This record gives sequence, C-alpha cells and structure tokens, in this order.
Amino acid sequence: MECIIDGYDFFNMEAAKYYAPPATWDAEKKKENAMNKIFSGVWYGSQKRDGIWMSFMKDMEGNMYLRPRSRNTKKEFINKIDWVPHLHPFFESIPNGTVLLGELYLPRDEQAKTTTSIVNCLLPKSLKRQEKEEDKLHYYVFDILADEGESLLNMKAIDRFLLLEDYSKKYQGQYSEWAHYCNGQELWDTLQNLLADGYEGMVITYEDAKYNPGKRSSKTSLKIKKELQDTIDCVIIGANPPTKLSNTSEPETWPFWFNELTNTKVLEPDFLKDEHKTIYQAYVEGAPVVPVTKGWFFGWAGSLKLGLYDGDELVHVGDLSGITEDIRKNWKDYVNTVVEVSCMEIHDTGGLRHPRAINFMRDKNPKDCKMEQIK
Repeated sequence: MECIIDGYDFFNMEAAKYYAPPATWDAEKKKENAMNKIFSGVWYGSQKRDGIWMSFMKDMEGNMYLRPRSRNTKKEFINKIDWVPHLHPFFESIPNGTVLLGELYLPRDEQAKTTTSIVNCLLPKSLKRQEKEEDKLHYYVFDILADEGESLLNMKAIDRFLLLEDYSKKYQGQYSEWAHYCNGQELWDTLQNLLADGYEGMVITYEDAKYNPGKRSSKTSLKIKKELQDTIDCVIIGANPPTKLSNTSEPETWPFWFNELTNTKVLEPDFLKDEHKTIYQAYVEGAPVVPVTKGWFFGWAGSLKLGLYDGDELVHVGDLSGITEDIRKNWKDYVNTVVEVSCMEIHDTGGLRHPRAINFMRDKNPKDCKMEQIK
C-alpha cells in the first residue's frame, strides 16, 4: 500500500521520533534544558494528547488512509481508516493531496492503553466499542506534512503551524480538534495549567525545524511531561469568603436567594406571603431579592489562604480556588494542613499566581514549608 504525493510515499514514511534527554541527566538539568528552550521564544509548543499517534493521508484521487506510528508483525503499516467511520465526514472535507499528523484519543478516558484497546482489535469489535457517543475516538491534529499536492517536508515548523492554523479555521468536525501553538511566557503558563489539570504535557518544536522522518534530534523537538511541573508545598492558613451574588444563567430555577429588605436568606417561594408566586417571579417584578451563590448561602469558604514560613513568620502567599464543595464546606478541618500546589507564575513579591492543588500532605510538618522554595 502506498500514498504518493509530490513524488513521496507518505504511507510508508517512518515517523519522526521525540528526543529524550540522556539518562545521566538529573531532574534539575532536564528542567533547566527545557526551560531554556521555552523562554528562548524560538520554540513553539502545543498540548500532547494521551492516545495513539496517527497520520492521515488523502491522495490526489481522494483515497483516504489512517496509519499508526509502528508496523505490524509482518513489517507492514495497516490502514485504520475504517476503524473510525464517524471521522469520515471531517476527513472527506480535507483537500486531496494533504497529509496531517495527529493523535487518536478518547476524551472521557485519555490514556494510550484505552485507545489501543479500541484501535488494535478486529474491526467489528472496534466499531462495537464505539457505538455510544461518549466512546467514539477523537482526532487531534498537531502538524501538516503535505498541502493540496505539495510536500511540506522542507518547510520550517513555524510556517507549517501557521498553515495548520488556517486549516483549523476552514475544516471543523464533531470529533476533530486542532492544536494551538504558542511560545515564551504563554507556552510556560499553558504548560503549567495543563499539568495542574492532569493532562500529559506538551511537545515543543524549534521554529526552524523541518520534519525528519525516522530521525531523533535534540535540536528540533522535545516532549515535556510532569517533570517540568513547578510545585510548592504551602500551609493552609485560613479561608476567604465566597462570592455573594450568583450569576446563574437559569435564575427561574435557582434555589438560593437573599431578601435585602428583611436581611434574610430565603429558599421558600411564599416569602412575600403569596403562595402562587415564586421567588423568581417576585424578583422579575422588582421585589428586593437577589440570587446568591450556594457557598455564600451556607457560609462555606470561597477559597483557601496559603502561607509559607519566612523564618518564624507565616506569610500569606496566595489563595487556592477551584477546590471541591466538600473542602469549601469543611474548610476548618484543613487549616494548618500542607498542600502541594502548582502555579502559573511566582510574582516578584513572592506571591503565587493562580495556584492549584496537586496533593494534600497531612503527614508533612507545616514548619517545613519555607519561603526558600520560591526565593
């Protein structure tokens, strides 16, 4: 089987390989190397999905191919296009003579072994496993190697990424997604957010890099995972009050209200002594009531205050939001507990920008959470 575009057989082309730092490098050296690349401004990165690498090809006659990185036991690449019929409308919209690189993955269970169990079984079983809407594989496009009959193997990465952005605006599918590339500070912030949210990481590429089939080079691309995640151990020192007013988009069914005239919280619809009028109806008619958040209604925490020890002094360095309802409800039980957090940035003043919880560490002594971690 072959797919000839611009004189090159893309179907039998070996995939480029990600660079891996030498085994002799410790974690700090790996981190320093990656950070130097990120903040140089000439390396661009996009999210790495946790699934199976797949190259999509559409030859000049419109024949479609989808093949994995590796060959089978017979040393052949297998065309898996029939394994994802729900993606055909998207693939059919792509121009003839185009080659895309992407990742097949399952959004509800994003891990390679899950995708492999769907793609590597026999066709009838694979289709059976994708019958439900939530079980259908998605295709995440992160590079382009041929464009309408023209090979892009000699094109710089930055130019391919710009072309990919143009494609993303023209071709959309229910089960397809396009990589977004960024560099510098935006790249670092995006990486920290992805890692904090539990995603696999990112792949960064040198802006002048050309795609080298079968090659592995430290000067072109690097896969970054959790080893580059900045984490800091902080002490929970208190809580901030929650937001009072709710911005609910469905006030007609919202259960939590506050009567500003009587200064009371209300749940019942007869607070105006009219059994046939709901709180929402009274609100629309100008009654002195406002919808309030659930946390404010019940007196929960809005966020947790984080501290670090500067000598013997416990200094407030940030506020932890995005916590569960159970933690906000029982926040007092977490005071003086150590929590490992990541953050988008450390301000010059020592404060943490947008910290996110990674792990609660009840066994660690709060006194060990020193300001030196961020100095």
